[in-house]
Amino acid sequence: MMEIKTVTVNTIGFLEKERRMIRNILSLASNREYTYQLALSNQEPADIMIVNADDPSAMVTWNEVRQVFPETRVVLASTTPAFESDYICIRRPLIASQLHGVLTLGGPQKTAAAPKPHKYEMLRKSFLFRNMAPGHLERIAELARVLTLPAQHVVFEKTDAGEEMLVVLSGRLKISVANREGREIVLGTLGPGEIFGEIAMLDGCGRSATATTLTPCELLGIHRKDFMPFLEQNPKAAADLVTVLALRLRLNTEQLAELITEEDVLR
Repeated sequence: MMEIKTVTVNTIGFLEKERRMIRNILSLASNREYTYQLALSNQEPADIMIVNADDPSAMVTWNEVRQVFPETRVVLASTTPAFESDYICIRRPLIASQLHGVLTLGGPQKTAAAPKPHKYEMLRKSFLFRNMAPGHLERIAELARVLTLPAQHVVFEKTDAGEEMLVVLSGRLKISVANREGREIVLGTLGPGEIFGEIAMLDGCGRSATATTLTPCELLGIHRKDFMPFLEQNPKAAADLVTVLALRLRLNTEQLAELITEEDVLR
């Protein structure tokens, strides 16, 4: 029987409501291989450190902590993320699905010359497919095609037809929208193991944002015309997929409820 590894996650500079959301995401991210737990104090050793990069005192604390625990993997959260940083960067306010994707992958730091992962293994580690049976994952891997794209390549634009979902095998991308003045708003970045475009592919509607490569990328594309018949023929796989999507929707709904409550209090 495979031993379950415990991954400790620490946070610096977050409000209690954000820590509650992180704790919920840790519970969701836990699987047959890893159990994620939230550290009790800033000084407690951790495998992954999530730092509020907008809080100067949090950054000071982080700089002190990383001197003591240099091997700790770091995720920086900011309202204006430095996406070219040496660390994984995500946007604040924390987006549950984005943070869940980072935690599921163990919050890896960017490294050079990493070995290319087998597409089955990458699917198995992703949040969307992590509950599926090995046989179903093998079939999905067979249906998928590998795309090799250069940096600064537009994968799809907002309102494009959503015919394919994609898994990042290597490289980094940004997801963005344009505001009313036409200025680009970056919603977040994606790295190896993360999935994007799945909602538009599943419901057949247009894309809700634009995806652009930041570095040369290898992507795994799964087309709607192949994936929907697979779900029809495999009801258990469809049920596993619905369960994960429902859990992610629940997290986002809880986050939205807290933001609405906070806004009412400030009025």
